[in-house]
Formats: sequence, C-alpha cells, structure tokens
Amino acid sequence: MTTDTTTQKRANPEIVPDFSALDRLPTDNDLPYDDGEPLETAWHRPAMNLLIESIRSYWRDRTDFYVGGNMFMYFSEERVFNTDFRGPDFFVVKDVDRHKPRNSWVSWKEGGRLPDVIIELASESTKRRDRVEKKALYGKRMKVAEYFIYDPEDESLIGWRLTNGGYDEPLEVEPGGRVWSKQLEMYVGPWEGEYAGETFRRWVRFFDVHGNVIPAFTEQVRQDADAARAARLAAEAELERMKAELAALRGRLPPNTP
Repeated sequence: MTTDTTTQKRANPEIVPDFSALDRLPTDNDLPYDDGEPLETAWHRPAMNLLIESIRSYWRDRTDFYVGGNMFMYFSEERVFNTDFRGPDFFVVKDVDRHKPRNSWVSWKEGGRLPDVIIELASESTKRRDRVEKKALYGKRMKVAEYFIYDPEDESLIGWRLTNGGYDEPLEVEPGGRVWSKQLEMYVGPWEGEYAGETFRRWVRFFDVHGNVIPAFTEQVRQDADAARAARLAAEAELERMKAELAALRGRLPPNTP
C-alpha cells in the first residue's frame, strides 16, 4: 500500500479509541477508518479507483462480492487492540453482501471473511514491506488466495497464489506483463492510455480471457453511447439506401404504373 497504516497508528496513538469500556468487540462504527494521510503520489488514487470501478462495472449484475481499496481492514479481534491492522490498496471479498454499509472491513462482523484477492500498488517507501512483511501476513496469517504487487516505477507485476499455507513461487507472467487471476477469472496487467483525464505512466488493469481490457463505469458508458450512435447512423444509412433503391425502382417502371 502507498501508506503503512500500522506504522501510522503506532505513531499516532491519539486517534485510536480506548475500547476497554466496551462489553463487546468493536464494529466499523467504533474503529478508525480514515487517518487523513494523503496518498504517496498523484498516480495512486486514480489507479485504485480504476481497479475498483472496473470490478464494479464488470460485475454490475452480481451482489455476492465486496470490492474496496485504501480502507482499513481489521483481520484479528485480538490484534486490533494493539492497532495491528492493514489497509490494502485494492481487495475483493467474494460470497458476501455487496450492498451492506461498511466504514471499514471488520472480519468478525463478516463471518470471519477476509479478501480472496489483494493488489498493492508499490511505492519507493513500501516496496520492501509489500514484498516481505505483507506477503507473509497476507499468505500465512490472512490466507488471501491471491496477492499481486504492481510497481508503477518499472511497470512490473508480480503475483502469488496460496499453496501449502503460503506463497511459494510467483505466478507465470504472460506476454504483455499480464498474470492470470484464478479468483477473479481475469488477467491483471499494465495498460497504457487515458483514464479520468490522466495519462500518467502505465495503469494496472483487468483483462478478460480474450485479452480485452475490462472497462470502468465511465468507459462503459462512453462505449455504450458510441455503440448506440454507430447503430443509429447505420440505421439511418440503411433507410437512405432503401429510399434510393425504391426511387430507382420507380424510375424504371412504365408510365402510369400505379
């Protein structure tokens, strides 16, 4: 992630509430969900939004998943009191209620469910933590089925799939730098183009099994509008063609033909 929430919470204990008076486990309404810290670069926020928006668009007819990013994730009721939690840049949890209101992801309020997929967007200050500390946490402690790290500096993607209780070998990187996500049933990989009016360095995106980029909501709306316009123009052209054929046919008929 672009910002290490664990470090921040330990460095800023004044924003962590005292739960000792509670006679129950804290919920997302009790727990901190925003540290007020800016993201590390101007690229990271739209990059997160692009990933989240793409999943919501592609799975718009589904209600059995939750997708989020840069929100606090409380994975252990014991460790939360030591402010030990994370905030992945992007995550997907399957088989949960998509529309349930959430300020943060609190595993004990979700039947113990934790992410099936996490993507971290590396930065200069988080590269080592992403590849060492978080890799161990996500694999051995949280049992996240798939973990990916995209580094915008060298435009590289690395991914792991959970085997034998951890992440053993990196997943195969296919042509174009893409890696197949079995959990999402789509590719993850770099893409060059414009999103939200920005053309920074390459983005990390999702691709279907045929290699087609999965559009975000805004892109899907534009594509639908372009397709509707093209269909209208084609229909108008066909109507004009039929009118011309009819006029030509009438021109060949004998005089006084009804």
